Amino acid sequence: MENHSETNSFVDTLLFGINFAVATLFFIACVIAIATADNPFEFLGGVFMLLPVLGYAIAEWLCWYRREYWLRRPMGILNLLLAAFFVFAGVTNVGEVVLADDPVDPMFFVIFGLGFVVISAYLGSCGWRRIHLPTSATDRTSPLNDR
Repeated sequence: MENHSETNSFVDTLLFGINFAVATLFFIACVIAIATADNPFEFLGGVFMLLPVLGYAIAEWLCWYRREYWLRRPMGILNLLLAAFFVFAGVTNVGEVVLADDPVDPMFFVIFGLGFVVISAYLGSCGWRRIHLPTSATDRTSPLNDR
């Protein structure tokens, strides 16, 4: 068996660690939301997010540990879609705050905007990197390409 340090770069390992840890935390939060739901919306939120988060964590593990490199492109597309979602959510929330009648502390825009920018930039760069990673002839390919 090959050593993982030979097949997975440091950046891939770092991205795997961050993405897998966040997906695992979201999975735990979904289980807790289902188990301790006080209202039906908490329960439904946990139920609807449980399988996608679990699927993302499994795909992340398969891509890094099992070296299923054909998963890079779908996961990259998913990361780019999530980045676009965070940009949309950030812009709409800031727009609602600006249009509200109540005065807003400028520090809110700095902290809130910085949080959305960091998350969007991370997801975007992770997705962009995964889509543009070259795959060599020795990499595993998609079973769909065997036709």
